[in-house]
Amino acid sequence: MTFQYPFYLLGIALTAIPIVIHLWFRKRLKKVPFSTLQFLKKTEAKRFGWLRLREILTLILRCLVILFLFLSLSRPHLKSVLFSAGRSASVVLILDNSYSMGYGNNFARAQENAHDIIARYSPKSEFFIVPLCNPGQRDSLTVLHGVGKTSAYKLIEDITLSYQTGTIRDALVGIDVSEHRYPLEYIYMGDGQEHNFRDFPVELSSENFNWLEIPLGSNVVINRVSLKDPIAVPLQQYTLLVEVTNHSLRTWRGTTAIETDDDRREKECIIESNGTMLLEFLMPITMRHGTVTIYDDSLATDNTYYFSKSPAKQLSILIVGHDDFLRSALSTSSHSRAPFRVESVGDLSAADLRDFDVIVLNGIQDITESDRIKLDNFRTQREKAVLCFLGEAVGTILKDFIEPCCTVDTLLLPRGYVTLDWIDYSDPTFDVFVGTTTLLNARFYSVQKVTPRKKVIARFTGNHPFIIRHDNLVVITTPVTPHATDLIYTAAFVPMIYRLTTSSIGISYDKELFLGETITGAQAVRAPTGAIVPDSSVLQIPGFYSVDGQVVGVNVIPEEGSVKKLGTKAATALTISTISLERDVTGSDLSTILLYCALCALVLELLLLAL
Repeated sequence: MTFQYPFYLLGIALTAIPIVIHLWFRKRLKKVPFSTLQFLKKTEAKRFGWLRLREILTLILRCLVILFLFLSLSRPHLKSVLFSAGRSASVVLILDNSYSMGYGNNFARAQENAHDIIARYSPKSEFFIVPLCNPGQRDSLTVLHGVGKTSAYKLIEDITLSYQTGTIRDALVGIDVSEHRYPLEYIYMGDGQEHNFRDFPVELSSENFNWLEIPLGSNVVINRVSLKDPIAVPLQQYTLLVEVTNHSLRTWRGTTAIETDDDRREKECIIESNGTMLLEFLMPITMRHGTVTIYDDSLATDNTYYFSKSPAKQLSILIVGHDDFLRSALSTSSHSRAPFRVESVGDLSAADLRDFDVIVLNGIQDITESDRIKLDNFRTQREKAVLCFLGEAVGTILKDFIEPCCTVDTLLLPRGYVTLDWIDYSDPTFDVFVGTTTLLNARFYSVQKVTPRKKVIARFTGNHPFIIRHDNLVVITTPVTPHATDLIYTAAFVPMIYRLTTSSIGISYDKELFLGETITGAQAVRAPTGAIVPDSSVLQIPGFYSVDGQVVGVNVIPEEGSVKKLGTKAATALTISTISLERDVTGSDLSTILLYCALCALVLELLLLAL
């Protein structure tokens, strides 16, 4: 046993005071015979026997109160068996430097604890110091091989909090312990979020793996910021959705604010424990990037989200083939913000495809080999798509062109008509039609029977495919002509075609990345600090980056904001020993127990005096 403040042990000598007082005031009784009271001797003996016993017990309890009080003040600790001093070992110490450790003084506390643990080993021990995340920082610390105690102290101080998250598996990549000189021990020091133990190495389950717990704080996090309807063309305003989750144990009351260069909007929030709230902000079309901030929260790192959005644009469509009804249906308005700018040609070979976003082949029988080459080159470009409405006859070259989606069998001429029997409402093309019957009521009189090779997002009665999509190639098994379908007369036709094209051309509506990702292929990338970021460099800090003149928001990973801790059962299943600095490293602190003992002795004394 060790004492943190041993000079308080001198106070134990004060236990002599009650003893001295007891002896000083002790009464000596003289025996005087009195014949008339001789029959009360037995009763008298019992009464005075109890008084003497109470005096002795009171004296003992008073001494114990003083003894326990001063022992408690001296802060006694039982020596730890697990981390006894002077042991030689090869220690892999994983220090959690993910941003959740920024709660309060958790990270500084973890560094201090790391120093205390290292100090307990013998000077002969070797140490592998590993930060949990930020591989670039880990490599700069040169911790791939074991070092001595002095170097270990320095490496611990060199580790800084990052804006990222990490797993124990990834942190140990590249650490060579195959030639360790002493028995191998693993110590993880951190708040123990559940995802830190994802894909926990099986080989560590048989090793001596210890987790020194740092208290996990509460947190409110912005999970995501997204467009409410990313493929709708906004005229003057668009709706931004902000998802906020409260990971604390108490109800959170705060403010969520959106700020742009010249605008600020706020909403008050009340979110229950472990609850999520979806907030809607109506934004002018001119405000495409800014910050979402929550006030106030105990972990400030993820209180700001940098968003950069690209609302849907007007699409240029070239119709090849039957355009009478399709062009009139799509050319619904001359307004500058109409969904489509439509042109049509009778022959694909005469068209310059560079000016268009979407090529629509409507009911044509076949294409030439040069047309196919043009279409293949068109599809290789970014944010381009080809929609092929199959007619009554499909030629050989056209069959080869659409083969990635499906193979054509025969023409299906149903008796009367067929309708749509199944629609994938989870697909962006149809998610706005949930609960409506407009598409289901459309009639189709001529359908090409095909065998799908890729994803089918709508089917006719009889399980015949209606729409098959493969990347930016979409095949619709009926042409848009009056004798083939009445779909063009319904209010759902234009929204369906627009959503089908925009979801197929691969437009990036969210110009946002997360820390730890890389930007490749860009000519010029500048960090929020203005520094030039080399190609394929890992993004290190959050903020607005300039990528070839475009604003890109870079954010911390929302997953790290979750404060779900690895449970005791899960830790046991992984054979992870949970330890604490007070109990297992410095030993058990007995001061609180002794203080309770002093209180109990005082209560017992009062009870004795009351009897």
